[in-house]
Amino acid sequence: MSDKFKFAFRVAVSLTFAYLFPMAMGWSNPSTAATTVMLIASTGSRRESLAKGTLRVLGTLLGGFIGLVLVGMFAQDRMLYLLVVSLVVTVVFYIRSAYLNDPTLFMLTGVTTLIMYHGGDAQGAFLYGIERIYMTVFGVVVYTLIGIFLFPPRVEQNLHQMADALAAAQKALFDAICQPPESPSSETVSHMADKSQSAEFQTDKSRSTDTERIVSDAGSGSAPQTQTQAQPHISPEADKNASHTDLMALTQAMFAAQKAFDTRYQTLNADCSEISAYKTEWDGAQALFSQITDLLAMAARQHPRAGGHPEHYIRDFSARCEEITALFASLPEAWESKEVYPLVALEPIECDGDVLKQASHLYRGEAITLNYLLGQLQEKLCQLRTCISSIDSVTGGLGLDLPTPAATPDFRWWDAENAKTSIKVLLTYWLAAAFWINFNPPGGYNVVIYSALLVSLLSYMPIHPVLLLILFTLGFAFSVPSYVFILPQLTIGSELAVFIFLYTFIGFYLLKGPVTIFFLLGMFTIGINNTMVYNFNITITIVTMFYLITFTVILSHYLPFTSRPEALMLIFRERFFRHCYRLFRLMQKPKLTIRDRILRRWHRVTMQATLGKMKVWSQKVPTKSFPDIDQQDMAAFIAACEVFQHHLLMLDRGKSKLSDNEIVLNAQKKHRDQILPAVAKSLMAAPEKRDPPPHESEDLRQDYHELEHRLDQYFEHIVLEKHSSKDIAGFYFFLNLKKNLFESLMLCKRAHDQVPWSALRMTRF
Repeated sequence: MSDKFKFAFRVAVSLTFAYLFPMAMGWSNPSTAATTVMLIASTGSRRESLAKGTLRVLGTLLGGFIGLVLVGMFAQDRMLYLLVVSLVVTVVFYIRSAYLNDPTLFMLTGVTTLIMYHGGDAQGAFLYGIERIYMTVFGVVVYTLIGIFLFPPRVEQNLHQMADALAAAQKALFDAICQPPESPSSETVSHMADKSQSAEFQTDKSRSTDTERIVSDAGSGSAPQTQTQAQPHISPEADKNASHTDLMALTQAMFAAQKAFDTRYQTLNADCSEISAYKTEWDGAQALFSQITDLLAMAARQHPRAGGHPEHYIRDFSARCEEITALFASLPEAWESKEVYPLVALEPIECDGDVLKQASHLYRGEAITLNYLLGQLQEKLCQLRTCISSIDSVTGGLGLDLPTPAATPDFRWWDAENAKTSIKVLLTYWLAAAFWINFNPPGGYNVVIYSALLVSLLSYMPIHPVLLLILFTLGFAFSVPSYVFILPQLTIGSELAVFIFLYTFIGFYLLKGPVTIFFLLGMFTIGINNTMVYNFNITITIVTMFYLITFTVILSHYLPFTSRPEALMLIFRERFFRHCYRLFRLMQKPKLTIRDRILRRWHRVTMQATLGKMKVWSQKVPTKSFPDIDQQDMAAFIAACEVFQHHLLMLDRGKSKLSDNEIVLNAQKKHRDQILPAVAKSLMAAPEKRDPPPHESEDLRQDYHELEHRLDQYFEHIVLEKHSSKDIAGFYFFLNLKKNLFESLMLCKRAHDQVPWSALRMTRF
């Protein structure tokens, strides 16, 4: 049975029990418990725990308390009550959108607050509210218990499989990085060696001695812990073939595997007893996987550099690569080991000092950082193998200090789409309330409740609103014949249970996400209860109510803020590069104030969130309406942005660790980078023409070709003997980071210029 089958089966059993048990006990409003199950299953995760269920119950009780207080205070003044409730619900649903964990916690708070109002009837409002709270809590408990005990997921095995997939993606990328240049001739190698030896950076004996000292220290691991590595050279001939596309695809696959592993682990980390038993080891494994991904991402470059292939300047390069490949291959076996793998001391990786003595600055930076990269990969992989072998081991005892994963926030505040969603909820609430007050539509106040709820759930979802109408119509077409031909023939509870189970199972097996709600609404239109009164007029009245709600949701897709994919792509593209540009500006400051640190964190978080939104919505741009738009060009642009963002974040982290490096600080003061901010700023506005000016990229690249000459001038005024080898190596690390970032930004710019952004401003008709 697939995971999809198990999930649909669990939800169907939960919803069936939530319907039939209250009916068997003679309780009223069983549909409230069933609706709760439907909402949790449609919007929450597929794994349940007692911790989640407890929080949902607390959220329900909090929402019920708020709702009853508001009913008690403002039940006699309907307009004042609607005003206060609309503001409270808007805030609650904004918090729900900003919350990065289980969103059903705050969703149930908002829903319970809404359903406390007895359609404007103050008489019996308190008892009505208590009953709705009770049935909502009952639905939460039913779904939680069935989700825990029926088909419980094998969490550790799933994480093992995802970790193996991540290790395989990392190994594939490393193998591609270590591939030698395609058929390099001796003349080509000789030419590259002559070019490096004839560079302007000519040193005396003391400077050559310094180089040997730096190379030796970098190979032994004394370089600063920046996790910022070089990218090995690929010949210009190889740069022209499809190997670069393969390298980009492998990098994207590694990013996707890392994100999937991190997301699943963070979801399970808080409430999974299987993980909690070895939480320190699991945290260490997750952090080490992330560090290895960072190291490999910095090595996966797309353009030729000043230096040659690593086999030209790293001793026994092939043997060192084989050792690292063997470490990658041993990770799956470590999961099954019942004993802890001991740490092994591998042969240190060394550079050929004779090759680097007369080399240029960029060549040295490339060699030193790659040398450090391979040494760090050896160290991290050995630690990772030891760490994962200790999980579920019988011997225990690691004997090493494990890194801790980066802390993830629980909320993402100041997200533009979350704020827009809150405004949509507020306006939709009042639009539906005005319609209810003036026209008294079928369903009454329920129109207001479901309109506000569904707008909050479906706002900025990557689905076309017409799909919601189609799904509801399909559900209606399925339920009405059942109402006419099937339900009147059912005489015992087991027959009704089979009907409810099949209806729910079909919906959750064929559909996923909040869109499932519109198919299941068909079942709620037939008014299942202990005593069925078959009146087709009642069914048509309820159907009309849900059609009104569906049209309200469709209207909110366009007003007051559009959710059209083409418009959102333009917004996200501009926002992404705007935050990149401001990050560049903050990086150029020698010291950051408290306000600057807050802004830097906001820019990083918003930039990452925006890229995720671009990745989703770029696939939804209707190419039939915009024939100039090519999905492959759009996908290439998103992939380039992802690589560029990773390099930018690595530079940001690396710069903070080099904040006390005098050589780096002096270089930044004397040579302020104007190119990277200028390119990022230019990408904020879409070009009117498809092709960029032919000289633009060449001019930008020529500026970086002059970097070697400026570095010569800079080093003429520095007495290297006064600085430690760690500071000098740190400067070369920083230099290589900047070069990596420039190359990735230029790749991003080329991909950006291939997309005719001006075409997205055109209307579809």
